[in-house]
Amino acid sequence: MTWLRPIAALAGLAAIAWLIWEIGPHALWAQLRALSWRWPLLLLPHTSVAVFDAAGWRYAFPGRLPPLPLLVAVRLAGEAVNVTTPTATLGGEPLKAWLMTRARVPFEDGLVSIVIAKTALVVSHLAFLGVGLAVAFWQAPAASALLTVMVALMAVGVVAVGGFVWAQQRGLFGASSRVLGWLGLGAGAAGHLLRLDDHVQAYYRGQRGRLGLSLLFHFLGWVAGSLEVWLALAVLGAPVSFATAVVIEAFASAIRSATFLIPSSLGVQEGGFVGIFVGFGLGAEIGLAFGLIRRVREAVWAALGYGFLVAWRGARGAAPGAGP
Repeated sequence: MTWLRPIAALAGLAAIAWLIWEIGPHALWAQLRALSWRWPLLLLPHTSVAVFDAAGWRYAFPGRLPPLPLLVAVRLAGEAVNVTTPTATLGGEPLKAWLMTRARVPFEDGLVSIVIAKTALVVSHLAFLGVGLAVAFWQAPAASALLTVMVALMAVGVVAVGGFVWAQQRGLFGASSRVLGWLGLGAGAAGHLLRLDDHVQAYYRGQRGRLGLSLLFHFLGWVAGSLEVWLALAVLGAPVSFATAVVIEAFASAIRSATFLIPSSLGVQEGGFVGIFVGFGLGAEIGLAFGLIRRVREAVWAALGYGFLVAWRGARGAAPGAGP
C-alpha cells in the first residue's frame, strides 16, 4: 500500500494548483507582493514554538534532563524527517532517540521520552483546540458548519488519545513484542520492549511534576504558533486580534493532525486555510496566501533541521551499548 502515499501527495499538489486557478493567480500574487521585504519576519515566530516544544520534550525524559539547546537542534532534525518523508510524521521519532545517544543519553531513555512527549503533545493540542472552540463560540464569527467539523475532530481526538494512553498503561511496547513474536522476529527484542513499558509506567507514577511541565510547555508551543498567524495577517493587510489568531491556528492544526497520513497534508492544509479564512470573512485569497507562506516557513525550518542533522553526523561517538 506504499503507492497510496505518493498518489496522495500528487493529489495534494493538484488540489493546490486547482485552488490557485480558482482563486486567481493575480489575486494571490497581489497578496504575496504585500509582504515585500518583510517575509523573513514570518520565519521568526516559529523560534518560540521550537523552544517551547523542546522544553516539553526535555521534561519527558525519565532520567537526567538534557540541555535545552541540544534538544532544540535534535528535535528540528527529527521534525525535518517527519515532514519531508512518507512516514506519517513518525519516521523522525526514533531518529531523535538515536541522535540523543550521541550525547550519551541511553537509547531506552530516549524512546521513553519520545512516547511521553508525543502523548503530552497530543493532549496539549486537544486542550488548545478546546480553547480555540471556546473562543470561536464566544466570538461567533465562524460558519456553523466549520464549528461542527472542529467539534467532531476534537471528539475523535479525545477517543484516539484515550486509546493511546490506555495502550501505554496496558503495555504499548509489550504488544509490539507480541506482534514481532507472531512474525518470528521478536525473540531478541521482547525483553528490551518490556523494560520500556516498565520505564513508561514508572514515569507516569513517579514523575507527575515533569509530566505537568511537559504538558504546559507543549501547550505554550501551540499558543506560540498563533503568533505566526497574527503577524502574517497584519503584514498581509488583514489584521485580526490575537484571540482570532488562536482560533485559526487551533482549527488549522486540527485539520493537519486529522490528515497526518497525507504527506505534509499537501492540499488539505491549504484548502483548510481557505475554508477557515472564508468562515471568518477574511477572503479565500488571503487564506491561500497564508497557506503558501506557511509552506515556505516549513521548508526553511526543515532545511535548518537537516543542517543540524548533517552537522551532527560523526560529531561524537554514541554511548557504549546504546543504539537502535
